[in-house]
Amino acid sequence: MKLLLVNPYFGQDETQKTEGATHSQPLGLGFLATYIRNYSDWEVEVVDPVPQGLTQNDVLEKVKEADIVGLSCFADTRFYCFEFAKKAKEKNPRCKVIIGGPFTFALHREILIHYPFIDIVVRGEGEETLLEIVKGKDILKIDGVTFRKGKKIIVNPERKLEKNIDKYDLDYSLLPPLECYGTDWEASKELRTLRTLNAIVTRGCPFNCIYCSNIHWQRVWRSVSPKELVKRIKKWVNELGIEYIHFYDDLFTANKKWVLEVCHLIKKERLNIKFRVLVRVGTDEETLRALKIAGCRAVGFGIESGSDKVLKRINKQITRRQILKTIKICKRLGFWIVGSFITSLPEETRQDYEQSLSLVPLLDTFAFNIHIIYPYTPFYLELKEKKEINDEIWFDKRYEGRILYTRENFKSASYSLPELRWMRLYPYYYHFIHRPDKALEKYGILFGALIVLISLVDTPLRGKIFDLIYKFRKIYRRLIY
Repeated sequence: MKLLLVNPYFGQDETQKTEGATHSQPLGLGFLATYIRNYSDWEVEVVDPVPQGLTQNDVLEKVKEADIVGLSCFADTRFYCFEFAKKAKEKNPRCKVIIGGPFTFALHREILIHYPFIDIVVRGEGEETLLEIVKGKDILKIDGVTFRKGKKIIVNPERKLEKNIDKYDLDYSLLPPLECYGTDWEASKELRTLRTLNAIVTRGCPFNCIYCSNIHWQRVWRSVSPKELVKRIKKWVNELGIEYIHFYDDLFTANKKWVLEVCHLIKKERLNIKFRVLVRVGTDEETLRALKIAGCRAVGFGIESGSDKVLKRINKQITRRQILKTIKICKRLGFWIVGSFITSLPEETRQDYEQSLSLVPLLDTFAFNIHIIYPYTPFYLELKEKKEINDEIWFDKRYEGRILYTRENFKSASYSLPELRWMRLYPYYYHFIHRPDKALEKYGILFGALIVLISLVDTPLRGKIFDLIYKFRKIYRRLIY
């Protein structure tokens, strides 16, 4: 019996093979594959078409041999998932088509109503649920699934979250080779040269920011034990030759005691490893210092806004003063600091935006993103109550891809899409002008100097020139590396 787990995204042109694309590893599928292989006799294969250079037809040939096809589904690539699910069912009518992932948690019933070729939707944490499915347990007795029985859609009870997640490991040999994926492009030049592994060792976040789609973890934070984490790090270093770990956890520092114990054990085992984690604004100096001693060289923050008014509106539970204090501590300790911002948050004004902009020079690098709407976040429910959105929008091809909080889509939004495109791009020029040293450090002398010079020139063509430099740099790096 065979389980085929697919990330159903094929790039811009599904008829062409796409090689060498920078692309995040499907870690979630890796956890599922490892668990099924460890606790059943099923054959398991994970497919990630873009970095593997596979076309849709290549993957459909694999579907012919599968008994179950599992697809990961995200809000911005949902139609890729639905369309591939249909083709998979046509190619192999006897296989069960199962989908899961963040997008499915809230819209499980609606998905089955719209797409009769999907057999089962897995809601929330998938390891135990999928194992019970492959072992042939009566589906009526499997928690965490929604399925079709005749013309009727059955919604089984929620599955309780597993407290001990030490049992959920990831065997990287089940994923495409590490070389198929890029290094941490937000890190310093030194860190980008190291052999990199992306890892997840905690699940969930205890906070309730109104824009966040993390509802499938039920606002609960869990972690592997410190001993298990250090055991895994030793394995990654010794067997895979890993020099730098980019921890993709939503919040690595939710439990101070856990962090300090992890750092103590890394030091005790004399592990020569560098890593990056996402920390929360307000993390104390003792925790940050312990991370630095253990090998942490880069920290990321979900800042979102520099405005206290906006931070309060989105229920971030941090203040501008805390942001400045935490950045100051991190700079003193010598971390490479990465900040992420969101513009077009509810009721944001230009003054609020400028307060965010003023924080940019304090960071080594950053990301400025337009506010994306996700289903059944607290803010989504606000929009539904005001009748600015309804669940059908997720199944309307006119809204394919990301649904942005812009004036074109929502009456209550502050900005139009053209305004937001500029507001998203301008902070990068602002950063290069105020921190030319970081442009040189990140992009090298040649391309860093070009970027700084272009940033100083106020011209409508600046964005296009900037894009050309970036694309040429990618080609240049491929040639020399």
